[in-house]
Amino acid sequence: MNPQSSLSNVYHISGVDDRERGFNRQAQVIAHGEAYQARLRYEALQVEVEPVDTEDEALQRLVQALQERGYTQLRTQRIFHGEQYLGNQELWVEYLDPAPLDTPPVSWFMRIRQFLGIGEK
Repeated sequence: MNPQSSLSNVYHISGVDDRERGFNRQAQVIAHGEAYQARLRYEALQVEVEPVDTEDEALQRLVQALQERGYTQLRTQRIFHGEQYLGNQELWVEYLDPAPLDTPPVSWFMRIRQFLGIGEK
């Protein structure tokens, strides 16, 4: 049996979720033969990316899937390599947030005004 076929590494992933709350969860990167797949469960959200060629690419795809859902300030740190516990030995990897859209941010106050139709001409 190929030892890579059952390899599973565990990462901390932290950042700010789509409701602007800080979070810190564990994500798995599982080797399937020559491919790697990342998985995360956070509250009702379950993200599982398609298998890719490298572990780093699997993490990048997971981060991208979270960013598409509005997650920001994301970073990862490997804490288990297979069954070996690494603790805080590995460095955190930080991911840049996507470039903001050209539209200016809208405050809650402005959203309420828009909803009520106040100030529109």
